[in-house]
Amino acid sequence: MNETYNSQNPNTGKQPRNPKESTSSERLATCSMIAGITGMICSFFYFPVSLVSGSNTPTGMICGIIGIVLAIMSRNADVSGKKSFNARAITGIVLSGLAIALTFFFFYLLGCYYEILSDPEMGPKFNEYINRIQQQMHLSGGSSWIHL
Repeated sequence: MNETYNSQNPNTGKQPRNPKESTSSERLATCSMIAGITGMICSFFYFPVSLVSGSNTPTGMICGIIGIVLAIMSRNADVSGKKSFNARAITGIVLSGLAIALTFFFFYLLGCYYEILSDPEMGPKFNEYINRIQQQMHLSGGSSWIHL
């Protein structure tokens, strides 16, 4: 009876794989997608956090790089012979690439902001403009842009 089971089951000596179980390739692809989403969120907050805290830590770019590396690792960890990216890995690559691009874009904006402030002619005008916006926000009843 054992020989009959082994001849019917190509995975001899192993238990049959449950189709609901995820492989390491699928787990790495999921982690890639999560890193891409995290990178996008961190990229959107890069500019305001850099202005408030004064530190320029590009966490969106770091998460994006990690997401791309995880997607490539998921392709290489695929046990089937096709060695292709699954949908989650492709999503992780796209989101990670966008996170890296957004981080560079906001880094460029931050550089332009500091360049304008250091300009002797435009700096005081821009600073006055920012102060007027802050006063209008303060007079309108709070620090929120959304008023219900």
